[in-house]
Amino acid sequence: MSLEKAKTIILTLLVLLSLLLTWLIWNNQPNYDLLNLKDLDNIAIAKEKKVPGIILPDKVLYHENDGTTGTVHDGEISRVMNLLRTWTFDMSSSRLLQKKDLYNLMYGKNRIELDFPAPVPFSVYQSVLNFANKKVPDADFDHIVIELNKGTKNLNHVYFISTASNKVYEASTDQKSIQVFISKLNDNKSLYKPYTAFALSGPRRIYLPAGNPVVNQYKYATTDIEIDKFKKALFADPNFVKKVAGEYTNGISLLRTDESNKVLTFVNPGEDIGYSSDPNHLLTRAIDFINQHSGWTDQYQYFEINERENEVTFRLFKDGYPVFNDDGMAEIREYLGRTEIYKYVRPYFNLSLNLPLKPAAVKLPPAQDVIAGLQTNPSVQMNKVRDIAVGYRLQKDSDDILSLQPAWYYCEDGIWKMAGGDEDGLE
Repeated sequence: MSLEKAKTIILTLLVLLSLLLTWLIWNNQPNYDLLNLKDLDNIAIAKEKKVPGIILPDKVLYHENDGTTGTVHDGEISRVMNLLRTWTFDMSSSRLLQKKDLYNLMYGKNRIELDFPAPVPFSVYQSVLNFANKKVPDADFDHIVIELNKGTKNLNHVYFISTASNKVYEASTDQKSIQVFISKLNDNKSLYKPYTAFALSGPRRIYLPAGNPVVNQYKYATTDIEIDKFKKALFADPNFVKKVAGEYTNGISLLRTDESNKVLTFVNPGEDIGYSSDPNHLLTRAIDFINQHSGWTDQYQYFEINERENEVTFRLFKDGYPVFNDDGMAEIREYLGRTEIYKYVRPYFNLSLNLPLKPAAVKLPPAQDVIAGLQTNPSVQMNKVRDIAVGYRLQKDSDDILSLQPAWYYCEDGIWKMAGGDEDGLE
């Protein structure tokens, strides 16, 4: 056989082999119907939620002429916010105040104070409240103060306050709306209990329930959410995901489960986290990400934001009280990368059945005893205590039974700890 003939045969075989491989690739591709973006959008783990159901005050205070009453009752807070959603706010000015003047404005007589657990960007809350102005301030607030005294020109003042920047954004609203608000407030007066002011550092005060707070304790059976649903929702191509040593990976991203506490961690290390993001964009992306897979289980609400780490935390609430757990069983935590999620940590269970059906009530120590205990505790730096609140400690009774135990909590330098407890702290 000549050399030329041999070359021709080899070339022909290579062409046939190439055609065979091409045919195999075409006929053995994954079913890309599974990867259709519309199908990914249809992955529903629980439900979607809009901003009004996620970003809420955690306390409403009524500063009357003869004292202060307040409530954390979730139904009353929702009712108050629904009333505010019918108003029109006309933003007029902003000013920087000294701390003393800022708090005097907040705590003045005959006004309502709505306290938010973390800064709320105006641009995010445009979908909740009706602002007459086409452009809202490029800023955030953590308190809304409503003056109930009759104002001028049939208008009443409403103040959006940032205690971090000492800035006050003044708005006005129709006086008739305020009168309806006062009437509704009086109709639900039984939900407002006496509150006492306590001084922390400087001119700042916090208002806590007077006397011994009585709070229900709960026991719940839980229902697991299939990890396969999260796998389909979090990985761009779930068909290429393999389970290796109890972890799911596509060679880049990783989904790990803590089966003891039923908490998952998804990490996408290819994402850039060394960038700066403005808080309104960060919070909007965090909410949108969970909505993409309908991931709102139970009553999770906006609780913290850390712009330096591009981190947003949504915490479980029960009866208006925040729930804490040092194993991550009571919070949804997101770290946002430049374009996608970088890290996602959350429980993969639902609270399903209340056991027993009628909860038992627990009487907690009075706030003054809690503060006195903190002041005498050498490990607590009172000048760094930013807040004190009644909350729930989520505990495991068994694999499928959890209990919610009422307790006092305090926030020291951004970390929540149980007063008199043995928890290391919850960032």
